[in-house]
Amino acid sequence: MRAPVRFAVLTLLSVLAACQKPAPAASGGVAIPGAGGVQRPAGLWVERVSDSHGVTVTRYCLDAGADSRLSYLGRQLNGRCAKHDMAQAADGSWHFSTACDMGAWGKVSTEGVIRGDFTSHYTVDAQSQTVGAKAADIDGPRRIRADLRRVGDCPSGMKPGDVALPGGGEATVDQFSAPA
Repeated sequence: MRAPVRFAVLTLLSVLAACQKPAPAASGGVAIPGAGGVQRPAGLWVERVSDSHGVTVTRYCLDAGADSRLSYLGRQLNGRCAKHDMAQAADGSWHFSTACDMGAWGKVSTEGVIRGDFTSHYTVDAQSQTVGAKAADIDGPRRIRADLRRVGDCPSGMKPGDVALPGGGEATVDQFSAPA
């Protein structure tokens, strides 16, 4: 996975892990990484991430176990954050602000908003500032927009935990790891 794509995925996981407030659960779903009791249904989720490097599309086949492993990664990343504020607004959106030391990926401050129902579709709009990254294309300000949508059941050939990466690569949620 190229560095900007991996960085965007890690940034989104750390943002979602910042949510410590319990929220209502939907029956039969799986947990949103770090989002208290918010649940999202098992199935095929498509994540479109756009930033100054372009648009990438990642597909995740999730069930409770796979999403739990993503949640665990999010909690690991959250452990790198000196600041992880999140509050639900009156309109149901979640406003967040994080400051995290991502090691070789630099010190990252992110602010933004998450909107949606977490059961079929939600978006993350964030402004991020990175300093001290070893990769020059990561350092500096970055605007990230992620659109996550459940599109149905996982297709044949994909099992829970499988990830279809941008550019045709394949992985599993277990292969995602926090940067050193």
